[in-house]
Amino acid sequence: MTSRDPQLDLGPVRELLAESVGAPGQRYFRLRTETDQASAQLWVEKEQLYELALAIKQLLKTEVRTVPPGRTLNVGADHEYKVASLAIGYDQDQDRYMLLANAVEDVAVALWAGRAQLDAFADQALAVCAAGRPRCTLCAAPLNDGEQHVCPRSNGHHDLPS
Repeated sequence: MTSRDPQLDLGPVRELLAESVGAPGQRYFRLRTETDQASAQLWVEKEQLYELALAIKQLLKTEVRTVPPGRTLNVGADHEYKVASLAIGYDQDQDRYMLLANAVEDVAVALWAGRAQLDAFADQALAVCAAGRPRCTLCAAPLNDGEQHVCPRSNGHHDLPS
């Protein structure tokens, strides 16, 4: 970490990306951003990323679009935090949205994005979350390659392919 400031306002984003690192079932999720002031990577849980994307789509009242795999930013970042909670706000005077990430390190990181940037980020985040392991059609549990799935919903009466 390069900053111990309790508030870190990175300003308007040039890039805002959702990424996963690692193999399905062992992935880590992050938001990557670049602004004129700095770059940051904010580590989140898959559920946090998914819920953030849904909240953005609901806030903007836009449909989910299929997006191609996104590009990635450079490996390094000026700031890196593990996120405890996320919030979205709107600045009507500037017509922009604020994404506030409260880190476990007692730092609040603020990012500012326009409507189109936020909408594209939400589409990308949903695609990243959906790119994981396939799910069982009965119980929705993730299916692991090479492992036999024992589905609690089948009640032992059906052989399900893994």
